[in-house]
Amino acid sequence: MGYFNDKPSSNVHIASSPSPGEPPYSASSRQSGFASLPDLEKKDQKYKRTIRVLRFISRLVSLVLNAFMIGILSFALAKYYLTKNHVIAGNQKAWVTPATLWPTFMLLGIAAVTFCMNVVTLCSYLCGVGAANKSQTFTTLVGSILLAVHVVSWAVAAGLFKMAQTGTDLWGYTCSSRADEIQVQVNSFVNFGKLCNLQAGAWYASIIQAVAYLLTFVITFLALRRMSHKKKMQKVRDSIALEPGYNQNVDVGNDYNPGVGKS
Repeated sequence: MGYFNDKPSSNVHIASSPSPGEPPYSASSRQSGFASLPDLEKKDQKYKRTIRVLRFISRLVSLVLNAFMIGILSFALAKYYLTKNHVIAGNQKAWVTPATLWPTFMLLGIAAVTFCMNVVTLCSYLCGVGAANKSQTFTTLVGSILLAVHVVSWAVAAGLFKMAQTGTDLWGYTCSSRADEIQVQVNSFVNFGKLCNLQAGAWYASIIQAVAYLLTFVITFLALRRMSHKKKMQKVRDSIALEPGYNQNVDVGNDYNPGVGKS
C-alpha cells in the first residue's frame, strides 16, 4: 500500500524539447495522421480557383449562345410580322398562312430566361467576390432545383424546334422549295435563304447550349469534393489543437519553457 504515499510525478506537464532551430509545436511540423495542413489549404485554394473559373466560363459561353439565339429568333419573327401581309404575283402572300410560330417563341423564351440569369451572375462577378458568391448562392439554389429540368428543357426545345419543321413553321417554310420558287419576287423585302441559314444556326446553338449545361454537373462534383476536403482540413486543425502544449505555447516565436501553463 506504499503507493498511496508516493508523490505525484512533477514531470507530467513537461513535454519533450523540440529540435534546435525549430519553433515548438508549429503546425507545419506535425502530420497527425493526415497530410500537412499547408498542403491541404493549398489544395483547397486550387479547388476554389478551378470552380470559379469553370463557373465563369460556363456562364460566359451560355450568355454568348443565348444572345446569338435571341438575336436570330427575334430577327426571324420581326421579318415575319413586317412582311406577312405583302402580296406577290397571283394575289398570294409571301408567307405560308397560317404560320406555326410556337416553336420559335418557345426557343426564344427559354433563351431569354437563361440569358437574364447569366447576366445577373456575370455582373455580380464584376462587383466583386462577395456579390458573386451571393448571386451564385441564389442561382445555385435555383439551379439545383431546376438543373435537370433545364437540361431536359433545352434538349426537348431543340428537338421540338427541329421536328416542327413541317413547312408551316418559320424555319421549315424559309428552307422549303416553295420559298425558293418565290424568292425572286420577294427579294426587295425578305431573303428566305438567309433566314433559313440563320435559324439553322440557332438550332445548332440550342444543341450546344444543352450540352454545355453538362459542365454544371462537373462544377457540382468539384464543389462536393471541396466540401469533403474542407472537412478533412477541419479534422487536421482539431487534431493539432488537441496536441499537448499547443494551446499553452501558441506564440511560436517565444522560447519554449517546459511545464508552462500547468495548473
